[in-house]
Amino acid sequence: MKQSFSIAITLAAGLATALCGCVRRESGATSYFPLRTGMTWTFRFTASTGASGELTTANLAPRKIFGFDTVPQQNLGGDQPYTEFYADDGAGIRHVAIDESEGLQSRLNDHSYVIKQPVRTGNSWREIDRTFDGTIYNATTRIEALGDTITVPAGKYRKCVRVHSTGIASTLKGTARAPGNARVRTVAAGEDISVEDYYWLAPGVGPVKATHEETRGEGPMTRTISYKLELESLKH
Repeated sequence: MKQSFSIAITLAAGLATALCGCVRRESGATSYFPLRTGMTWTFRFTASTGASGELTTANLAPRKIFGFDTVPQQNLGGDQPYTEFYADDGAGIRHVAIDESEGLQSRLNDHSYVIKQPVRTGNSWREIDRTFDGTIYNATTRIEALGDTITVPAGKYRKCVRVHSTGIASTLKGTARAPGNARVRTVAAGEDISVEDYYWLAPGVGPVKATHEETRGEGPMTRTISYKLELESLKH
């Protein structure tokens, strides 16, 4: 569920992992992601530009990527298909890598998490994320609530976790930084970008709704684009 709002999936729930003769227990973070291989989410997409349609994400078979046991999440329905890789590293559900037109790229330097332990109101973390065009920005992400009720086309979901993320990239304010990768896109000189995300995670279901808004420039030159995702159906 990260970029920009790529819907977060991590290790398949219910997948028994034998460690020292013990079965690994589901963490508090993964309890909000029923991540069995084959689960598929279909979302309704609407944008401020007038664009709309369906986006589908599906959990694939686990793979070892950059030393992590990950669950690939295939995303279909946008401009081009892509696959993201998520893992439970004990601290939370982290974004490990993405595979799009340029091939597999690590996201480990972004320190990007969908949700972190402990899952409680007020828990926050810092990370790097990316805008629609791939410009990196610094973000602060925070768990704001644990008991939201969200109604979407797929139904009504209670006890949802609400996550709020805000970010900015600005050479003037000194907040743009690159995570050691020559291929990243940094903010243009003199340009300000601010980003705000909300997303809701339902227990036993996973992501059910997300909103994303990007604002560039200041004053009369300000330009804002946004979109909303709402769950239409879930295949277990």
